[in-house]
Amino acid sequence: MKTILIEDLQSLHELCNQLITEPLLAIDTEFFRETTYYPHLGLIQIAGPDHIACVDPLAFDARDELRRLFFNPEIIKVFHSCSQDMEVLYQYFGELPAPIFDTQIAAAMLGSQDQVGYANLVAEQFDVMLDKSQTRTNWLKRPLSAKQIEYAGDDVRYLLPLHEKLNLALQEKNREGWSQEDCILLCANSERFEPDLVNCWLRVKGYFRLSDRQLAVCRSVAQWRELQAVEKDLSRRRIMSDELIIKLAATQADASKLSGLDSYTARLGRAEVATLTQAIETGLQTPESEWPVINRQKPSAEEKQQLSHLLELVQQEADALSIQPSVLCSRKEVEKLMHGARQGRLFTGWRFDSIGRQLLTEIEDAECTPSL
Repeated sequence: MKTILIEDLQSLHELCNQLITEPLLAIDTEFFRETTYYPHLGLIQIAGPDHIACVDPLAFDARDELRRLFFNPEIIKVFHSCSQDMEVLYQYFGELPAPIFDTQIAAAMLGSQDQVGYANLVAEQFDVMLDKSQTRTNWLKRPLSAKQIEYAGDDVRYLLPLHEKLNLALQEKNREGWSQEDCILLCANSERFEPDLVNCWLRVKGYFRLSDRQLAVCRSVAQWRELQAVEKDLSRRRIMSDELIIKLAATQADASKLSGLDSYTARLGRAEVATLTQAIETGLQTPESEWPVINRQKPSAEEKQQLSHLLELVQQEADALSIQPSVLCSRKEVEKLMHGARQGRLFTGWRFDSIGRQLLTEIEDAECTPSL
């Protein structure tokens, strides 16, 4: 089946009319975000049983027509590893498409490698080797070549056949509900795609080496960087490197006193230097009661032993289910559970029934058992 390129509203309207009654559609996106804060949508691929199309959102406004498909509750949108697709589609539409089926999630619940790539899954299921030559393409550059269009089309070509095989296998193992639960979660939380000024300092590599007082400066400067990145639509590192934030926080100096900062501030406007200086001062003046607090205590021998035991239980349950342990839960989730976390995916649905309840019981029993 040949991939067609849609570059005008009328052609898209005709395509949507042909696809609107389909129960399943395969969807993928191509985008660019190497130097930007937000992902910039470059192409939307759609496949039905008889169509493979690449819609060019740079050529015309495709939103209203595509809404007929993407937000139709009667059409299941089939993706592979859709987290980044959901982010770019959220930026494009202002909401998340639903309902969805993610073939990566389904494959993991059937015992495939966790986070298996699309090309590897296609090779595994259909013995087809996909062309990877256009992986580094700038999808915002026009015109698109015939090879690029065909490459993009291949990204949806096998999604519907994958859905058929994987969904049947999920039904046979009585795990269809597992996949549905995780896919519903992906459509439910759009807040994760909004700027997070509260927790953006946790993105700064090396913050753990700072004192609590220094963390106050780190947090304030990281918030300044986030606001600048959003306003200018530039990646965080193009605004200020993590290394410079750590240096500012560690020396607890203002912008006019920090050695080596002249070359950086020379690239900023007067207003930007003023707001950066204010951010540093805000961090320095933060009262101790409002300093960020991180857990600096090394785990005790008993905690290490308990973590090892809990992870062993996860491994045993994963082996019994013939899935990767990371599909059940991560090491970090178990650590958070040990430190009092009582919310998240371990406390809902199939994960709670499979492992969450057992881990929680083990932790509560250990807390009730007096140390000898």
